[in-house]
Amino acid sequence: MTISIYCSGSIMKGAADEKKLCWSDIERLEVAKGAAPHEVVFLNPDDPITDPSNTLGQFGRDMYQVMVATTVVVDARERRGIGIGVEMSAAALLGTPIIVVAPRNSKYRTDELEYRGVLVRDYVHPHVAALASAVVDDFVRAGELLPELASQKARDVHHMPHWLDEAITEYRDNVLPGDPPMLAALERLHEPSSARGR
Repeated sequence: MTISIYCSGSIMKGAADEKKLCWSDIERLEVAKGAAPHEVVFLNPDDPITDPSNTLGQFGRDMYQVMVATTVVVDARERRGIGIGVEMSAAALLGTPIIVVAPRNSKYRTDELEYRGVLVRDYVHPHVAALASAVVDDFVRAGELLPELASQKARDVHHMPHWLDEAITEYRDNVLPGDPPMLAALERLHEPSSARGR
């Protein structure tokens, strides 16, 4: 079985990001190790895009990858930004299972938290808890869950909000034909480039 994952998390945008925990070959190898013997195709939001000035197409690329992916794996080892929340929301709308890597006693998951005047045990951030199919400690465990969660991927999208449809359509029609990394991933997944879901 070939499984595709969208690598959600911070990407290196410049020198200021050098100290951030980001997806790298190390994390991808750990996911692949956990998923073995299944093949994993990684959909990377940080692959170069032909026209960075096409912001709708760039956003559409991320949303298209979330739609095509068997599963979204979120790197939540440290504080993340608005983009990851949008990716998680889109994945939920598109029926793509979400695995969140949030180690114990990190930003989004802790053994105990004083929260709104109450001591909460085994706290998981409410947005993560509501959207995630699974919350795990590390990338190997995320890989181990991929075969099980692959069967939960929605085959059809019954309702796609206009903002999401518009972005995916812009990417698919105007950017994808010149996106070699994504075309190669689709080839490995045997997906036609006009795919609306799996």
